[in-house]
Amino acid sequence: AGVPKGVFNVVTASRQNTPEVGEELSTNPLIRKLSFTGSTAVGKQLMAQCASTVKRVSLELGGCAPFVVFEDADVERAAA
Repeated sequence: AGVPKGVFNVVTASRQNTPEVGEELSTNPLIRKLSFTGSTAVGKQLMAQCASTVKRVSLELGGCAPFVVFEDADVERAAA
């Protein structure tokens, strides 16, 4: 899609190592932005940790199942 290597990365973690992964991503000065989709509790923790490096943060919190509905979708069915 023309995006340079390393601009977009997806990091997954097990429940056991999530705290360490989150802390590394949110406090490492080489990382300039953090985007997270998940629980409000974890989002609040990541935002607080990102403050130490004044990192840009995008959060999508508290939803049960975020998804994209395309223009040609049956909106009634998608919302059900």
